[in-house]
Amino acid sequence: MSTTISKNQQAVIIGVGEITEKLENGQIGREPMRLIVSACENAMADTGANSEALKAVISAVYVINQMGWPYADLASLTAENLGISNALCEESPVGGNMPTLYLTEAARQVQSGEQAMVIVAGGEATASLVAAGKLQQRPNWTPPQAGKPRPSKADFFHPEALKYGLNMPIDVYPLYDNAIRAEWGQSFAEAQRESGDIGAGMAAVAAANPNSWLGKAFSSEEISTPSEKNRLVVHPYTKWMIANPVVNQASACIVTTYEKAIALGVAEDKLVYIGSGVGGAEPRDILSRSGYTEAHAMSSVLKKTLEVNDMSAVPELVELYSCFPCVPKLARRALGLSETAVLSVTGGLTFFGAAVNNYMGHAIAAMVHAIRAGKGENGLLYGNGEFVTKHHAVVLYRQPASNPVENLNLQDDLDANYGDVPEVLSAYSGPSILETYSLWYSRDGQPERAALICRTPENKRHLAAVNAPATLQALISGEKEVIGASGVASAGDDGLNYWLAV
Repeated sequence: MSTTISKNQQAVIIGVGEITEKLENGQIGREPMRLIVSACENAMADTGANSEALKAVISAVYVINQMGWPYADLASLTAENLGISNALCEESPVGGNMPTLYLTEAARQVQSGEQAMVIVAGGEATASLVAAGKLQQRPNWTPPQAGKPRPSKADFFHPEALKYGLNMPIDVYPLYDNAIRAEWGQSFAEAQRESGDIGAGMAAVAAANPNSWLGKAFSSEEISTPSEKNRLVVHPYTKWMIANPVVNQASACIVTTYEKAIALGVAEDKLVYIGSGVGGAEPRDILSRSGYTEAHAMSSVLKKTLEVNDMSAVPELVELYSCFPCVPKLARRALGLSETAVLSVTGGLTFFGAAVNNYMGHAIAAMVHAIRAGKGENGLLYGNGEFVTKHHAVVLYRQPASNPVENLNLQDDLDANYGDVPEVLSAYSGPSILETYSLWYSRDGQPERAALICRTPENKRHLAAVNAPATLQALISGEKEVIGASGVASAGDDGLNYWLAV
């Protein structure tokens, strides 16, 4: 492929559409497929072109993995309900990085001629499912069918992680937030203040976004201070620091070439150009990671994204994935963004809403609107999937870029240059140092249990629980950093190791 590309071949987003369906009491809303179809129809209307002419050109329908309702083939069902025939239909794997990855791949495909026009869409109706559960009613939706088998946790979680209850995002992300606080020399209060400031910035954006779930501004103090409406969940997180997946939301964007867009009558001021994207992943097993103070794949992906897009300065607009505070904290530092930088054009997964794997689909729409409105000439979209595991970023532009779209995968280099990973021991008795931890609170805000990752004098890892009240209190006190503290582990009769701070 040549190093430059003509304007006619440039990959562009010609339309974006969103749906946010809020429910009245006693109402069960639409199923995910119907929300996705509506978002696609809105994206077609947004182009300003004839919808039937668009449908005749659309050659691929990519749907981001949907987790709330089982469909045999959601992408094909979406295409059928849109009246699109003879299109390639595909549902993505799991991951919050998938919208930007599929957007970049769609751009590469239309630019190379593999596809003529692509829809990338996704959505969830988890709020409807919660409402149905409260009403004890089964939704009158497309009959559930067996689709893609869901990955089993046992396939990629170490048995020790499962044994100690480290198997959900809410369990794993605190390992990073607690570790980076100590690594960066922050006090507990300073780290919480940074989390609150990031959240408040995103809440302000969500309050101005008509598609957000909450649409309400929150102060940094409201987010970081435990209260009756903002309970402690897992240390160091309050409720307002955690992604909200109970939403009815869907999004869609339409990708084609400049030449086809103009031929269909799409106005030039609608077009947003797609740059290159970069992806890579950490080891899927969280205990096979070299540490919890950096996500190596994230840093490499973000820096390489700027490099391949010939960006010598930070982007004018950014969207940093924000399921938990550690993700934007790490990403902001990897990009060299200031403490006062605005980290979202969408509103964040807590305040805008987290349609499970498809939040970045809404971020694509928000970035398109921001660039069209002249808020910036370029914008970086960064998505994170699973457990600080999968990472992908892409840049959008107001003006054409001269280079062809690439969708780079850094995995071979990441794997070849990954740091040393300690051996994980099962039963262990003896001295060890606390590497990081997760601690869960009861509904009344009291520390309930903890899972610790520790290093032995031989630099091996072991996991441990805590049953000593004094050690539980030390983990949450905030007066003295407990990461790096010495303790003694002993094997319990229940098959768990127990750790006591000394």
